Amino acid sequence: MEKVDGKVKMDMNMLNRRSVRTLWLLVIIVITGVPGCGLIQRDQTPEEVFSLALSGIAGKETLSFEGEAGLRRENSGLFENQFKFEGKLENHDRLTLQTRLPGEVTAVGTGIHTTAVNNNGQPRGFSASFERKQGQWMALSAQHEPLRGSLSRFNPIAQLEKIDGMHKTIQSEYGSGRRTRTLRIELAPEDAKAWAVAQLNDEMNAIRSEYMHKAATVKGARKEKLEKDLEKVWEQGETTMQQMMKQASVQTVYHLTVDRKSSLPLRLSSESQVSYTDNNHKNNKEALVTDVNFKSYQ
Repeated sequence: MEKVDGKVKMDMNMLNRRSVRTLWLLVIIVITGVPGCGLIQRDQTPEEVFSLALSGIAGKETLSFEGEAGLRRENSGLFENQFKFEGKLENHDRLTLQTRLPGEVTAVGTGIHTTAVNNNGQPRGFSASFERKQGQWMALSAQHEPLRGSLSRFNPIAQLEKIDGMHKTIQSEYGSGRRTRTLRIELAPEDAKAWAVAQLNDEMNAIRSEYMHKAATVKGARKEKLEKDLEKVWEQGETTMQQMMKQASVQTVYHLTVDRKSSLPLRLSSESQVSYTDNNHKNNKEALVTDVNFKSYQ
């Protein structure tokens, strides 16, 4: 009986020693595997990563970014209307966007040409200022300046805020580094189309305002005729656009790279592809591609 008791005690001691070893091994794993934390943490969902990134950028007083945009047709690798831009946020709600245009281009969505070299042979462009009021970004330029107004669609902060309120699918991208995490955000087709139509309508109205402003400076009998002609051309363009967009389909995908430590956005790229049939019953595909890198957060 004493032998049996002794063996049981030995087995219990061995079990206790193993339990202690297992416990310490678990502690070591927790301490070394989760920096700065004494508890095992689950990985954040893609939706949580996006929400934290949006909250992080919303809380910044100042930041800057650089980006580029271009239009690609029929899945071609060549870009049209390509330009670079940069932006700076100050005082939390004041944003300035500045373009850098490589040659003579057409402003995206406007059909208006501008020369990208000034009299000194230096690259030129145009700038626009925006202010956030009650959650909306308002252009601080005159209503008859459509080129500046059309820049609003390249405001990455406004894009992230708009995406937040849309139906979408968010997935983690494979291949993210240890310090970053990349999300693939695909907007619901209905929301992507409604957003594209709203942007086009805003730019069409800005074009109309600009040309009516120019017509108002004409003197004499030509003024009334010019205004009527411009109104007719604008109405035709508006009707054509509405007809094409009615049957069009829009697919918009964003890729958001976030710093794992700070949860702040580092890069936001997008491709918005529009498929439509023109007045000649020809099928067309156009894609607006953008790529923005954030920097200098404060």
